[in-house]
Amino acid sequence: MRTDAFRCADSSDARAEPLYGTASFVRRWLLLEQPGSWGRDALTQSRLPQAFAGELRNRAVAAGVRVILIRRGVRFSSDRRHCYLIRTEGCDLYQAHLALDDLDDLLDVDLGLLQQGAAIPDAMERSDPIFLVCTHGRHDACCSIRGNQVSRIACALPGANAWECSHIGGDRFAANLVCFPHGLYYGRVGADDVASLMEDYSNGTLSLDHYRGRCCHPFPVQAAEYFARREASMTNIDAVSLMGAAATSAGVAAAFSIGADRRAEVQVRVTESSRQRLTCGAAAATPIPVYDLVSCTISDV
Repeated sequence: MRTDAFRCADSSDARAEPLYGTASFVRRWLLLEQPGSWGRDALTQSRLPQAFAGELRNRAVAAGVRVILIRRGVRFSSDRRHCYLIRTEGCDLYQAHLALDDLDDLLDVDLGLLQQGAAIPDAMERSDPIFLVCTHGRHDACCSIRGNQVSRIACALPGANAWECSHIGGDRFAANLVCFPHGLYYGRVGADDVASLMEDYSNGTLSLDHYRGRCCHPFPVQAAEYFARREASMTNIDAVSLMGAAATSAGVAAAFSIGADRRAEVQVRVTESSRQRLTCGAAAATPIPVYDLVSCTISDV
């Protein structure tokens, strides 16, 4: 066990590590309410029955679905367990809710339908925002240290569908906030930031200062989208759409539509920084990808 006081988020702050291009690459999600404590592996180290947790993990892996546990403290938020099924692939956004009387009811859900682009029978489709703040301290101390205060504010906002959640990636950028249905990631969110970020998202705009990216894109494309938005001064969420991307010898080239009448052509160079410890408990240092803007050309169409 380490006895030093290394904190990955403090280290990331100190070296001014950019946030863009760091959102976890996830296209399909299952959010399952499970109050109480979570171990490092939340799904199998919570109070969920082991047989259920193992079977759900197997089905989720087969369908390319990421399972995240959510909670609002140590008790259930209602008399039925909340479950959300979400697809964040490009423009094919889908978000649906199930109220579970019994855990085994979830094993009757065909998660392959998310992979196929279909709706989930008996699940209620809804487009209102869902907000997750990672507070998974057993996975990384920074998520608890920085996330708990942010989550308390988020979950207390009137009318907001906000939750604490298990590990979502990027512990060193805590506090982390994920906004659905877009799967939009924010990092270094403070107690003074979260309410305005949530309100702006609900109104269809984003903050480039905290923006990590959209989870439906690979990391270099997320960086390219950030540069396109920055150069075009465009914070409307739905006004920027990926038209296409391809690997280059140096990194990636991507094209985005900007509103109804502009187009951005972006070239990004991908290199590596010096090796860093990326989590509080990391045993070894790891190189970090660096995304530099080579060119961004915005033209009328």
